[in-house]
Amino acid sequence: MENTQAVKQLSDEELASKVATGSTSYFEELITRYSSRLYYFLRYRFKTDQDIEDLIQETFLKAFRNIDRFKAEHKFSTWLYTIAIRLAISRFRSEKKRSVSLDPSPSPPDPQDIVIQKEASRNIWNLASTLRETQYEALWLYYGEDIQIKEMAKILNKKPITVRVLLHRARQNLGKRMGQPITSGKMAETTSAAHKFSFL
Repeated sequence: MENTQAVKQLSDEELASKVATGSTSYFEELITRYSSRLYYFLRYRFKTDQDIEDLIQETFLKAFRNIDRFKAEHKFSTWLYTIAIRLAISRFRSEKKRSVSLDPSPSPPDPQDIVIQKEASRNIWNLASTLRETQYEALWLYYGEDIQIKEMAKILNKKPITVRVLLHRARQNLGKRMGQPITSGKMAETTSAAHKFSFL
């Protein structure tokens, strides 16, 4: 394996190609690059960190086992997020079948929790997470991951025009939550700062 600095300079696609040819140690760098990013992408769908961590591990495991199917001319991030969202949907459906709708009514929110939530809402991604899951995912993929509409359509299994409408509605609804209208340019500026902050 090349030295650490040289490995970090390789693109995701170059790393994946090396793993596919048998240099499995390069997969560690892909795990380093995508662990946090997958966490923020999946956190909307699951209640606990443990559930999210389990799915992240499952995503990496499936990606590693099927790395020979990855085509280097495509974006690795698109391929990986497609695996993650399909696993998430599959798990959600399985848990929904096992669940019984006899849970007691939720208790009133604790005042301290309300304060904490208000504090957290200053982060735009916390606000975004209050949207419908498909809207949150659209915002995250487009602004957080810089994935374009065509690639997003593959990940979300929707037509490009549907993704554009979804993104437009997500911006509108997020703007309402922030108390101001959000245009595409304004959203890009705001989320750019929020994305950097979210990984600190």
